[in-house]
Amino acid sequence: MTNRLGAYAIVIGGSLAGLMSARVLSDHFDQVTVFERDALPDGIVLHKSVPQGNHLHALLQGGQQVLAALYPGFTDELCELGAVRWRPGMDLAFYSPGGKSFNLTGSVREGRDLGLEAHSQSRALLESLVRRRTVAIPNVKLESGVAVQALPYADRRVRGVSYERAGAAHSLDADLVVDAGGRGSHAPRWLAAMGFPAPQETTIGVDFAYTSTKFRKPAAYAEEPMILIGGRPPQQPAGGGIFQIENDVWHVSLAGRFGDYPPIDEAGFFAFAKALPSPRLYELIKDAERLDDITHHRFPTSIQRHYERMPSFPEGFVIIGDAICSFNPVYGQGMTSAALQVRAFQELLSERVTQNQGIEGLAGAFFPKAAEVISTPWTLAANFDFAYPQTRGERPPMVAEGARYFAALDLLQAEDVTVQRAVLEVFQLMQPLSALWDEPLRNRVFAKLQTMGD
Repeated sequence: MTNRLGAYAIVIGGSLAGLMSARVLSDHFDQVTVFERDALPDGIVLHKSVPQGNHLHALLQGGQQVLAALYPGFTDELCELGAVRWRPGMDLAFYSPGGKSFNLTGSVREGRDLGLEAHSQSRALLESLVRRRTVAIPNVKLESGVAVQALPYADRRVRGVSYERAGAAHSLDADLVVDAGGRGSHAPRWLAAMGFPAPQETTIGVDFAYTSTKFRKPAAYAEEPMILIGGRPPQQPAGGGIFQIENDVWHVSLAGRFGDYPPIDEAGFFAFAKALPSPRLYELIKDAERLDDITHHRFPTSIQRHYERMPSFPEGFVIIGDAICSFNPVYGQGMTSAALQVRAFQELLSERVTQNQGIEGLAGAFFPKAAEVISTPWTLAANFDFAYPQTRGERPPMVAEGARYFAALDLLQAEDVTVQRAVLEVFQLMQPLSALWDEPLRNRVFAKLQTMGD
């Protein structure tokens, strides 16, 4: 039996979703080419088209698991390049008006070893390692400075791509084209040109903004490498964080919503930090050496495009990553959601080989799986975002009931480390949200609800 599904596959977009997609396609196609719009010099560089890359990034445990499976030895390589190992439950401290804690709600007041290991690094370092590992695969090629303009289409099948490089027009045939072009994906426009309707969209108006910079970590600092500052919504929408990354650097981001955005000038940056719900972040950075410019990024809306609802779709074309769903970045879900979509894509390709099905109907089979992956992070983020009355969009059903359930669950995790681990696994996208309603945990939560009363 052969693993081959086709001769040529093209990936649009050389960010994490595109690179991981190329990695899994390389197992089943003779040649895979990634077309990236940005020019990418060698070394640890950040895409110009990833403006949020200058701000705090979190690779959740679910995403780390995927990368470790796709690229053996990946986390060890990260650490060799300077990434900081840390333990969820112990090495991330939360500061709020109620003081210091070790979970988001503040209910866990002492650090606990939950048996997990995470890594903190810049987006540029993470992406450069994934890029290097991907292009080292013999049948994968990355071409940068390439802008895909259109998708040639005939007999209800995408036949490849038309693209521009250095001002000259080119085209390339392919059996499969994967669009990992991010939030700005041209897929809706390309589909319209083929005669297909635009996908339905769900949007949540979050009106969120970051302002970030980097500081030298003081040599004397010996506390938790990861710090988050926040307060209870909706009264306290501002927050901030310090993540230690490679080269003894503190990556610092301040965040605000609904017009109360952190300023970009130095005096304003420090004033905003000082006014956060806890003074801890300001106290740490006020005398630290600043190493970088102060950058700003606004994120107006989370968008989910429902390709899974389309009654028909062109053959030879698949969409993945932020091109399907773009999350509010404050929750750190985007990279991991993309990785989990890629894992679902990989499993589907392997099934096609095993069942000798080929790639006919591939998109129609993949999009429901992608929507299932997206469901947990989207629901978690939406429930947090709609804690603010200014958030625009359709609110999730049964919000009050869900809030009571999670209040009881929170009391349980303060009492029981195994419950805290279960909660963390969901928020780290290692398990689906439904896992928190599985027995015997469900009965324990309802028993706790009885003791809480109304």
